[in-house]
Amino acid sequence: MSLSLGEYIATSPDSAAKIIALVRNIAPQQAHNVLRVIERLKQSYLHPKHYIFSYDKDEVSALCEIECTFKRDIAQLAPKVFMYNGYLLPRNHFEIGVFLYKHGLNILESSTLQQIRNKDIIDVGGFIGDSAIVFEREFCDKTIHSFEATQANFKLMLQTLALNQSKRIVPINKGLGAKEEQREISVLGSGSTMSKEGRERYKDTFTTESAHIITLDDYVAENNIEVGFIKVDIEGFEQAFLQGAIHTIKSQKPAMLISIYHNVSDFFDIKPLIESWDLGYTFKFYKPTEGNISIEMALYCEVL
Repeated sequence: MSLSLGEYIATSPDSAAKIIALVRNIAPQQAHNVLRVIERLKQSYLHPKHYIFSYDKDEVSALCEIECTFKRDIAQLAPKVFMYNGYLLPRNHFEIGVFLYKHGLNILESSTLQQIRNKDIIDVGGFIGDSAIVFEREFCDKTIHSFEATQANFKLMLQTLALNQSKRIVPINKGLGAKEEQREISVLGSGSTMSKEGRERYKDTFTTESAHIITLDDYVAENNIEVGFIKVDIEGFEQAFLQGAIHTIKSQKPAMLISIYHNVSDFFDIKPLIESWDLGYTFKFYKPTEGNISIEMALYCEVL
């Protein structure tokens, strides 16, 4: 992932224009955040071993906290029961960005966080229900609708919800995309993907299954949902999701967290796409410190 982005940044004649568009109309600190990631991606690609080491002191401190505190605070209570900070999972998969950094939601304005608390959340790419239980406990007083397309992950999600005695999470064994259809999905745990690029990258390592895809617009209309926040992390299928969510986004203007690190187009094109809708969104970028360059890089959108 980082290599393909780095190669594009370092070699494409279009990259400068793409970078300028990406940082246009965002705060200086936000521009600094994304430009640092871009420079590191470029330097990693240019390095003979595609490797760099350039942590600042804050990143070193964060990595120390992960190794010395976060990982050590994970306890196994039974063969299929693991705990971190009161949260229970059926497998030891406590993602740093979810459980330590809480998806970085603190970068959103307080008024936005209040809106999120008082409306429903759409969790797109629900995996095993990890994000959903954090949203339920810490960010939302209403309902979380968590979509997971694969059978294996969905079964684990149901176990997660039972372990945590979740009452306000609706698990949905479907994917969200541009239209209703049956679509082949590559099953890779947290990296399960329907995108062409992702399937090609992992073609020798995955199994496949058929997933039922619907649109967010249809789901919201059928269930009369007031949406306050959308989190999207579906391994490069984000733009297809946006095509099927455009009415909901335009009419309700929910805050959004959209992963942009899976491919070049997502990284550079999603922000200009949403800007082109002229809905009044402001944008921020956030990447948790995890010891990598761009994984979990996300675009945060809110209307103030």
